[in-house]
Amino acid sequence: MLDGPVVIALDGGAHSAHTLRWGLDEAGRRDADVLLVRAWQAPSDLAAWGWYAPLDLGLDLEAQRYLDAERERAAALHPRLRIETRAVQGPPVPALLAAAAGAQLLVLGSSARPDGSRLGSVTGHLAAHAPVPVAVVRHAPGAAPAGPVVVGVDGSAASLAAARTAAREARSRDVPLLVVHARRTVVDPYGTRDAPAPLLPDEAGPAHHAAARLAEDLREEHPGLRVEVEVVEDDPAHALAALSRRSELVVVGCRGLGAFRGMLLGSVSHDVLRNASSSVLVCRAAA
Repeated sequence: MLDGPVVIALDGGAHSAHTLRWGLDEAGRRDADVLLVRAWQAPSDLAAWGWYAPLDLGLDLEAQRYLDAERERAAALHPRLRIETRAVQGPPVPALLAAAAGAQLLVLGSSARPDGSRLGSVTGHLAAHAPVPVAVVRHAPGAAPAGPVVVGVDGSAASLAAARTAAREARSRDVPLLVVHARRTVVDPYGTRDAPAPLLPDEAGPAHHAAARLAEDLREEHPGLRVEVEVVEDDPAHALAALSRRSELVVVGCRGLGAFRGMLLGSVSHDVLRNASSSVLVCRAAA
């Protein structure tokens, strides 16, 4: 969907301010409408049978008041954007999936967990099951490294679509695009956690030539865009997570060559979402 709104899901947590600003900036670059959404549900354990809450707790009004306040904040930051709000009732995952129907992008906070994981369970489920592209925000706008947009490619249709999406993102941000192809070997065998060193073209062989041809196509589609290519000997998810430390955004496809049929999110994309330091954009449809 290229004409739907950018849906920004907010839960009132510490990350919500960053998520809001990132989503508004993205909507501004896309010239898209914005829908601010908050899911709420009555605590079922207040009822004797656990079926419904016996009292009107006013949670719907509280959610709407929160969204109204965030809309005022958003309008002050981006007065030209058309911004609407919607409080949705129900468990967060199905409620937000329904609210995102027809959107061109669903923007989520990373919702880091107490155990140190960078991906909360709700965010992980939404990224895995949403039928629309999903952005998981980690850095506040302006706090991310002034680095490139990074995209991983493996020759699959999903990764090629991701590369074209990444090119548009890099062009709209006026930053370079780094196209990465990683050969799956041992994950950081020496425990350095450093970014893997790229292979020389002669060492990379056909993989480097294929990535170079893709880069040339992207330069032709986006004149003036600086596109770099790296082929590395590393696990793909580890390579992208390592490179994310100096990138503004990592773009991944929803499904790679190794995914099971019917899965919306491949294992590499899931691992990147869990471990990347930067914000991550998960593509869905062919670009």
